[in-house]
Amino acid sequence: MVRNEEKYQQAISLRKRGFTLEEIAKYCDISKSTASLWLKNKAFSAQVKKQNVKRAGQENAKRLKLVNKARSGERLTRYKDAVKSAETEYKHYKNNPLFVAGLMLYLAQGDLKEARVIRLSTHHVESHKIFIKFATEYLGVEKARLRFWILLYSDLKEEKCMKKWKTYTGIPYSQFFKNQVIGNHSKKRTLHFGVGNTIIGNTVLKYKLNRWIELATKELTK
Repeated sequence: MVRNEEKYQQAISLRKRGFTLEEIAKYCDISKSTASLWLKNKAFSAQVKKQNVKRAGQENAKRLKLVNKARSGERLTRYKDAVKSAETEYKHYKNNPLFVAGLMLYLAQGDLKEARVIRLSTHHVESHKIFIKFATEYLGVEKARLRFWILLYSDLKEEKCMKKWKTYTGIPYSQFFKNQVIGNHSKKRTLHFGVGNTIIGNTVLKYKLNRWIELATKELTK
């Protein structure tokens, strides 16, 4: 027995037109549980529910696509701004020995292919010390944001190598990634402590660094 026949019929009419339970409850001034109770045994209601779920999924997909498009546009804007600011900054930095040294170190020993990560890879501890100083002073990287890992041969003692790199770079163990072990032994006697890898995960800074290197290379090869 329905107490309010008018609202009941109105709810049925709205449901047939594709309204959700929340919308019906609000329109008819009833609770959602009442709307659900009135409509749960109606065959058409189940079909409407399926249609609404499908429609909601499609709408969510559209919204997600728009959000991703907006985010993509924002990222591209940040990258363009990074390149533009790099060009201005280069004019002020280019005569500084540390700045030039950092660029040349990365050009020679850095990962130039990966777009999102700055990675300097070399067994020379001095190179890492110089590049870390360059990164903090010119890229504005906080030392707490640096990461490090070591490429080791199986005949090297990991703990000893980590202690060596920690001492020279000043990067604490908490900022070390898992080290990689390869081969049986080092063919180069110089690799007593493995190959160190200084990591900075920042796409915007990578765009800036790449632009600096492009400008320096162009200027030095005239």
